[in-house]
Amino acid sequence: MTDVQSDAAGSNAHEALREPAESVQAPRLDGNPAVLGLIVFATGSLVLGISLLGNVPLAVQPYSIQPIVFAGTGLGLLIATIWAASLQQTFVATILGTFAGFWLSYTAMVLGLAHNWYGTAVDADIPHTLGQFLIGWDAAIFMLFLVTLRLPLVFSIILGAGTVGVAFLAVAVMGTSSVPYHIGAVFVLIFSAFGFYAYLSGALESVGGKGLPLGKPVASWFSK
Repeated sequence: MTDVQSDAAGSNAHEALREPAESVQAPRLDGNPAVLGLIVFATGSLVLGISLLGNVPLAVQPYSIQPIVFAGTGLGLLIATIWAASLQQTFVATILGTFAGFWLSYTAMVLGLAHNWYGTAVDADIPHTLGQFLIGWDAAIFMLFLVTLRLPLVFSIILGAGTVGVAFLAVAVMGTSSVPYHIGAVFVLIFSAFGFYAYLSGALESVGGKGLPLGKPVASWFSK
């Protein structure tokens, strides 16, 4: 090797060492976490709706659905939330994280009341405890619904039905009639059905197919 060749080789080596760190490409994060989130959300909601319609006695209804809404829906939504956050999908992570919080805290509420973890020993206090729990989450779901007015219609239907359904459940737990339970169950099944529909659209796209029509955003109805 000549001196010129040696100098050129050394120069190239030094240039390689001086490459900025930004030129090293990180592994690409990809995918659609809403697909996972929607199917676990819809499945848990379906089981809740069936239960509320009287498939199991009301006294044991909150406990009978815990295996799926905790180990399936709650944890599944938590995984989807972390996935969405890693992709910097702010509102997707917000929706998924909010419902993860709802289902996980619902499990904590039910198991806590059953074992008197929170000192709510008087049976008369339990309906109001459940009622304020549902009112708080209903307000959160309603705030999500307002933002979905800028998203495809199917998401507004899911969150709108969720708002109405949880409101009826709040009335039911603080009252004595079974009618609000059944009305709430109908709305729970509605947002479960549309959740499955939205899941199917995203899942088809994820395997190279064509998504299903999701409807124009409500906000677009009032724009020129």
